[in-house]
Amino acid sequence: MRSYPAPARSIRLVAMLALWASLAVGVPAARAQQTPDYWSIQLDAGLFSPIEASGASPSLGVRYCKHFGSHMQGGVLAGWTFKRTTVEAPADGLQSSDAQVELARADARLVPLMAFMQVDFTDRAWLVPFAGIGAGYEWLALGAEDHRTGLKTEARYCNVAWQTYAGVGLRLTNKVRLNNELFYIGGSMQRKVMDSSGRVWREAINANGVGLRVGLDMIFE
Repeated sequence: MRSYPAPARSIRLVAMLALWASLAVGVPAARAQQTPDYWSIQLDAGLFSPIEASGASPSLGVRYCKHFGSHMQGGVLAGWTFKRTTVEAPADGLQSSDAQVELARADARLVPLMAFMQVDFTDRAWLVPFAGIGAGYEWLALGAEDHRTGLKTEARYCNVAWQTYAGVGLRLTNKVRLNNELFYIGGSMQRKVMDSSGRVWREAINANGVGLRVGLDMIFE
């Protein structure tokens, strides 16, 4: 068996360690070069229907995110939903019997702001199924006006909330996609109120609901 002096063994050990270090650094560098450095923004519009309210309301939204590879992305989403309810009565006088007079009106505005993660289940087809989930905070503003008495009231609620969605995207180009998705929002909006005796109560409104939206998803570097 051939033996080496101690200095020679030290030189060989240092060389092997340098080779391993270069390989260890090279693998993450290669992976970094393969991972796309993409960001994207989605602008969407649709309808949202609270479970404990009648009728659907128009909804607008935006998602801004970073792509962590070809299948995973995460970022921030925000939205705006508006609902108006009116109380009407037939108009008097010489007008048509179909004419209505607005007696009272109530408006509701729901605004979520959440962090989210999304998974695209393929990157090799024109149709891309995907799903996502988000969590954050939500605000609800209510306003009412009674035209008969001139009384106006306002109330604001807020609380933590969450959202989940799933859908299918249609690739229009390599960087533009048309997303069609169903979504669900879960949350109970709350505020503190004081009664005539001075006691403080917590008032809550259930804001759970389902919706449908269409969005234009655009990638940029």
